[in-house]
Amino acid sequence: MSTLKDFEIVVSEDIKNKASQQDRDLLRLPENHERWRECLVNIIETVSFKISELDTEISAIRSSYSDFITDPAAGLEDQREKSKRFRFYAEKRLAEVDRLMALGQPADPSLSLATFLRDAIIAHKRWHEDHGLVNSEGDDCLYAALDGVWKF
Repeated sequence: MSTLKDFEIVVSEDIKNKASQQDRDLLRLPENHERWRECLVNIIETVSFKISELDTEISAIRSSYSDFITDPAAGLEDQREKSKRFRFYAEKRLAEVDRLMALGQPADPSLSLATFLRDAIIAHKRWHEDHGLVNSEGDDCLYAALDGVWKF
């Protein structure tokens, strides 16, 4: 990344799940964790401030135009909800980077889940074999998935 602004844009795109795989991988490199975390904290603080401003503005508009049949602050309400949703996803990313920093987990959490699920399927298969159980159709589909074949 050449500048802080470029890095912030990548972080923002990652929050919205619009970042390229290369950019997502770059964020998750150990040397970028602290920078990524600082950027997320800044984004969350900025969005939280914006939400509080919107709350104030919505309340003022509704009290000024209480006799309107339709909600005079509907557009601002939509903007506030979108901001809350964005903040939620930013907080999820913050939790992810905190976990990566604290536990030293692999850079790509989806790979950790894939590994966990693969190991679970293998353990399930061994358990069936050890107990002499007959495989169901679902079991066979799971075992095929270990070989990269989708049978569901």
